[in-house]
Amino acid sequence: MKYLATLSLVLLMSLGAIAQEESAAELKNQGNEALRAKNYKGALELFEKAIGAWGEEEMDAAMVYNAATSARKIKNYEKAEKYYNESKNLGYKADVSTYYIASSLKSMGKNEEMEKVLLAGIEEYGTSKYVSHMKKMLAGYYVKESNKLYQKGQETLNTRGEGNRDQWDAIKAKAKTVLDEASGLAKKAMEYDPTNKNAQAILTGIEGLLKS
Repeated sequence: MKYLATLSLVLLMSLGAIAQEESAAELKNQGNEALRAKNYKGALELFEKAIGAWGEEEMDAAMVYNAATSARKIKNYEKAEKYYNESKNLGYKADVSTYYIASSLKSMGKNEEMEKVLLAGIEEYGTSKYVSHMKKMLAGYYVKESNKLYQKGQETLNTRGEGNRDQWDAIKAKAKTVLDEASGLAKKAMEYDPTNKNAQAILTGIEGLLKS
């Protein structure tokens, strides 16, 4: 009797594991259907339930990637970053996942983290078509930061007036320090996006300011 009781317990545990696996697979399939129907919020909920119920077997990387995409579509960038990172670590569409990790970080205002991800991605996935997107995003970040400094340099130069003529050299030197930094960032932008018109405009503007 003891043997039969033990056997029954083992069978129940096995059936429970199978049911759990079927449940996770079913949730995944429902998530895929929701994703195809563009019900991104519902898809994310289903994929997360599937991930939570997945068990010990190797995680379905495509499902994790789809969870990330669903999160991105509803602008839940924190979860998008999380699941794209998991997708990348699982080796699924690592180049695309890297691009969207950076995009999610950008949307959350985590620009320094975004820069690191993009620099690493550009080096790691040199042959990927997504590298051009990474480069444009990185260039855009450098242009934005360059423009901030450009505006600051202009404001510094605008403090010159007839009443502080004796301070003009010091004011120009202070502005030049800031404008040189702005120039460096604009040039970095053009390294990654040589036709970037905003970077070109900033460099032209800086040149004119320093001549004045």
